[in-house]
Amino acid sequence: MRRILFFSGAFFLAATIFALAALKEGKTIPSFQTTLLDGRKVVVQNDKGKLSVQIKGSKVNQNLAFKVLVLKFWATWCRPCQITGQWLKKLHQTQNQKGVLILAVSIDEDGRASVEPFVKENKTPYLVALDPKAEVADQFKVEALPTIFVIDKKGTIVKVFVGMPSGLKELQEAFRSAGVR
Repeated sequence: MRRILFFSGAFFLAATIFALAALKEGKTIPSFQTTLLDGRKVVVQNDKGKLSVQIKGSKVNQNLAFKVLVLKFWATWCRPCQITGQWLKKLHQTQNQKGVLILAVSIDEDGRASVEPFVKENKTPYLVALDPKAEVADQFKVEALPTIFVIDKKGTIVKVFVGMPSGLKELQEAFRSAGVR
C-alpha cells in the first residue's frame, strides 16, 4: 500500500511540475528564430507586448503584418499533423487576408530531405520552417504532435491545441478569440 501511495504521489508531482512548465493559454511566447524551407531566416520577436515576425534573406528583410500568428509544430510522419495541415491549408485561403499568419515548424530529424517533397506534394501555401533538433519545440515545451499555438499580436497565447483540434470550426473560433473578424 505504501508503495502505491509513493508512486501515485510521485506521478502527481511530476504531472503538476509538467503542467506548470508548459506554455499555455494566457502566457506570452518566447522570441525565437528558425530557418524556413527556402533557407531564409524567420525571426519572431516578442518585445514588451508587441509581437513581430521578420523574414531575413541574403539581400532583403521583410516585416510581416498579421493580427494572429498560428504556430504549428509537426512532422511529416505524423498522420494527425497531415490532417491539421490540410485544415490549415483551407484556412489559409480564407483567413490569410484577414491577418492570420501560419508558421508550421517541422521537427523532422532529416529536415529538408523529407519536408521539402512533402510540402511540394501537398502544395502547402503557408510558411514552413525546419527545427530538426527540436530547439524551438523545446522552447515551447512541445510534448505531442501536432501542437498548435494561436497567438495574438501582443504575443499572448490565446489557444493551445495539443493533438488534433475537433475540426476547422474550433480553429476558426480560436482565430476569432485572438482578434480575427
